Amino acid sequence: MLRIRPCNGAGCLNHAKTVKGSVLEESLKAQTAFLSCLVSKRSDTETAATLVLKDRQAAAWTRDHLATHLKRLEDPQILVLDLAGITLTPSSMQELILPLAQRIRGGEYGTVRLVISTADPGVADFLRYMAQVHKLSLYLCRSPFNLREATPIGSLTRTASRTLDAIVMLGGQVTASQLAETEGIRQTAAINRLVNLDREGYLVRQPRGHREGDVYIEPRSATSTPMALSEYF
Repeated sequence: MLRIRPCNGAGCLNHAKTVKGSVLEESLKAQTAFLSCLVSKRSDTETAATLVLKDRQAAAWTRDHLATHLKRLEDPQILVLDLAGITLTPSSMQELILPLAQRIRGGEYGTVRLVISTADPGVADFLRYMAQVHKLSLYLCRSPFNLREATPIGSLTRTASRTLDAIVMLGGQVTASQLAETEGIRQTAAINRLVNLDREGYLVRQPRGHREGDVYIEPRSATSTPMALSEYF
């Protein structure tokens, strides 16, 4: 069975940030899906041995089974897909990740941002290559419980990468006026950066009143924690 572990605790984006007299209290949940549990049909996160997923058909079934649960999650959502305990061939990895990431970017499951966790350098390199070639919007990390160390991958410009890092340094949430002040740019330029990053799948926009301005949330600020209770499907 698939175990989804919700983000909960002090690391999540449920804290407040004061910006020019206003308070940002936006919250963004992170859900961690352990691929090894889904493949082995276990209800816990511990597997006795490394599993091998080398068949494209099996990878497609796993992907589609996961996708059915994405439609049930609250919107917006961060999905952390942990590949620990699974050995994937290039073809099975492509079948698992590529259609899922493309559908997420297309909005098929609502507002979802995808983070993939792997400690395998070879897998990480393949994911970087795939994200670059297919223009995917992904985050890559070594542990599903330390998203702050994740890195965005895909077709990002230096300006876009610097903007994302600036948002993380500001606490993970930002308005256009705050970004403009921090980066020393015009507010219209800040709005363009934020809107483009949201459209490309690297930020989540939370609409607010015209006077306050929309809040843009960076996925790396939603930190998953093992202390949260698990939900089984």
